[in-house]
Parts: sequence; C-alpha cells; structure tokens
Amino acid sequence: MPKQNKSVFSVIVPAYNVENYIEECINSVLEQDFKDFELILVDDGSTDRTSEICKGYTRTSKVRYVYQENAGLSSARNTGVRHAIGEYLIFLDGDDYLLPEALKTIQDGLEPGLDLLRYQAEEVFEDGKTVEYKEAGFDKMSGVVAFRRLAHYHYTENAWLYAYRREFFVENKFEYAEGCIAEDFGLTPLIFAQAKTVKSIPEICYAYRQREGSIMHNPEKIARRTQDIERQLKIILPRIAEISGSEAILHYLVVSFLTEAAKRSQPHFLQIYQKAKNSGMLEYVHPASLKALPRSLLLKYFPKVFYRVYR
Repeated sequence: MPKQNKSVFSVIVPAYNVENYIEECINSVLEQDFKDFELILVDDGSTDRTSEICKGYTRTSKVRYVYQENAGLSSARNTGVRHAIGEYLIFLDGDDYLLPEALKTIQDGLEPGLDLLRYQAEEVFEDGKTVEYKEAGFDKMSGVVAFRRLAHYHYTENAWLYAYRREFFVENKFEYAEGCIAEDFGLTPLIFAQAKTVKSIPEICYAYRQREGSIMHNPEKIARRTQDIERQLKIILPRIAEISGSEAILHYLVVSFLTEAAKRSQPHFLQIYQKAKNSGMLEYVHPASLKALPRSLLLKYFPKVFYRVYR
C-alpha cells in the first residue's frame, strides 16, 4: 500500500488554545501500534500553552510542528494538507483523540485506489460519559451512491470521519472555506460527489469531545454557522448539480441547511427560507424514500409548520 519513503497516513491536527486537551490528542496518535504515519501539528496562533506543548513533541521524528497566525480551523486544515506527504489524510481536531488501534483498523479497511474510507465515532462528555454511534459499514461503491447511505448516519459531513486519498484530494483542489466555521458542511458532500470509490467500516475510531461553549452550543456561532453554510451553498450546489446521480447529495444539503436555520428565531428562519426559495434552492428537495416525504413536504409548502416540528 504505501509508496517508498511515504507514510500511509498524514494525521493533521489543527490546534488553537486547547492546552487542556492537546496532549491526550497527540498521545492518542503516537501510542498507536500502527506506526506508518506522520503527525502534523498546525498551531493556529494559540495564545495559551498549546504552542509550548506542541513544540515539546518535535523531538519525536514522526511529529512536525507548523505555526501560522490565527486564521481559523479551515485554514489550519488547508495548511496541514499542503505539508502532508502521506498516502491518506486524516483530520483530528486538537481537542479530540483517536481510539486505540484506530490507525491499524483504518489501514486494514483500505483498498488500492480507494478515494475515501469512512469510520465511526463516539461522543465524549465532560463528565466521562460516552455515546457510541455504531453505524453499519458497506463495501466499495461510487461516492454519489455511498452518500445515500451515509446521509442517514448520525454524523455525515464531518471532516474527521474519513481517510482521504491525498492525491485525489490534491488533484481536485479541495480546500476548506477559509473564514468559515462550517467548513466541512459544504466540502465533504462535494468530495463525495467527485469520489469514484468510497467504503465504510463499522468500527469506531474517533472520539469527539463535547465541550461547553463549542460551536455547536453557542447561539451566536449557530447564527454565524448558518450564514457560512448559505455562502458555501451558493458556490457548491451548482457544481454538484452538474454531476450525474447527485440528487441525494443536493437534497441533503438543502434540507440540512434549512434544518440548521430552524435553530434560530422564527423571523430569522422565515427570512432565510424565503431567500432559499427565491434562489431556486428548494428545487433540489426531492426525497428518495417515503420516510423522508413528510419532512420534505413541510419544508417546501409549510415552512412555519416545519419550523415548529424541526426546531
């Protein structure tokens, strides 16, 4: 599998002010039994002890430390990709960690030429509670077909749940939208639309830490996230629409976006909904199953009811 002088994995860790978590994150990679990897720590201009901690690991030959002025998670991921030389890219956020045997499990699931490999996650809470998401795996298939299955998983678009073939990623000039806090929402579905081969394994490899004050729990950041998604969709929807068989991806993006918008006040939601309708975005709402039909009908024709039901 690996090419000469190249690691199988480039594990990219964007880190910003995560001094309480970064050591566990880094150690979870270095303590893996599977050792054919490089670990790239991208310090996004941290102002706490994150920089000091990361630099302390550079004595390890497998670790590379890259510093950049604070530009956000998406920029740090892009920086990590530019420095990577591994066959496959793995994104690991600085406050999360890999489970033991994760890299060996992922490597076992790889096949020659595979563009994307999906693995599963568990949530870890501050009180020590964990919630596992045991999703079924599937064999190799095209990205547009695979997405129909993945759209029903608990987590779908999160960048940190996939191993990406680096050449595929770079050749298609994929980049996370800089300045966005919803950077993987738009890019991951686009990656799927262009992937020829995608596979999923059922094993849980990633621990996703749930923290107070994170993006997903902050009202101001929820509003910002909605705006960022809307900005990305204006660019990404037309690109995906040109790809044959991408109807399920388009449906997912529009429904997910307006469901996210329903977390805001009703006036804000209705304003966003009207803009989406006027732009023709609702034309992409085509449910692929009877189970999805009620939600889609409410969204297209009864937005106030949709808001009350899905808020």
